[in-house]
Amino acid sequence: MKRINTYEYSAAPENTDFNGRITVPSLCGQMISAISRNIRTEGYGLDVMAKENMSWILIRSAFEIDFRPELYSDIYIEVWPVPGNGLTYHRCVRMTDPAGMELGRGTTEWCVIDRNSRKPVFPDLKDGGAGLELPCRGPRRIRDFNPEVENTRRIGYTDCDFNGHLNNVRYVDMMFDMLPEHIIGATDPLRLDINYKHEVLRGTDISTGLRQGSPDEILFIARTPDHTLCSASITRKDSIS
Repeated sequence: MKRINTYEYSAAPENTDFNGRITVPSLCGQMISAISRNIRTEGYGLDVMAKENMSWILIRSAFEIDFRPELYSDIYIEVWPVPGNGLTYHRCVRMTDPAGMELGRGTTEWCVIDRNSRKPVFPDLKDGGAGLELPCRGPRRIRDFNPEVENTRRIGYTDCDFNGHLNNVRYVDMMFDMLPEHIIGATDPLRLDINYKHEVLRGTDISTGLRQGSPDEILFIARTPDHTLCSASITRKDSIS
C-alpha cells in the first residue's frame, strides 16, 4: 500500500491578491504541483514517462476551497492515489495549515497518452490505492453552452507547458480574470469543477466566456472555432450537497 505524501508550500507575495490572501488559481496550481511531485515520487514522473514516449494528461478536476490563507502562511498538501477505472488514474489532495486545520481538498482524474499520436495508452502502472477514499465528490461533467460574456486572447509562450500546449492550470487564471469583483474578492467557501477537453498550441486564438448557471453558480468555457477546450463551473460551497 502506498503511503500519503505531504508537500509544503506558502502564500508568497506573487500568489496573493489585494485582500492579502492567496488566490484560488494559486491554490489550485499548488495542488496540481503537489500531485505532479507525488507522481514522480511514485516512479512515474514526466521524465520517466517521456523515455517511453508517454505523458500524463489531466482530464477533469474538482477543488473545494474552504479558506484562503494570508500572506506568508505555510500550506501543507497531502497527496494520495485512489484506484481509477482502467483508463483514468485518480490523485487526491487535502490542504491544511500548520495547526492541521483543513483548508480545502480536491480530486483529479488523469490518463496516459502516447506523445506522438496523443491517444490514450495503458501502461503497466502499479496504481493501488492508499486505503483512503475520494475527499470530495468527483468532478462533474459540464456540457457546452453559449456564453453571455466573451473575451478573446492568443495563447502565448508563458501559457504553455513542457509539451508546448496550453497549461491546464492557466484556464483557472482565465476564468478568474473574467469573474465579477464580488466573486474574486469573496472569502466564502467555493467549489471549482473543470473539464479539460482538447489541447491547444501556442499562437492559437481562443475565446473565453461566462454564463450564469444556477443562482450560486457561474459557468466558464474556452474554445476555438473548431473545438471546446475547457469548461468549468464555480459554485458557492454552501450550495453543494
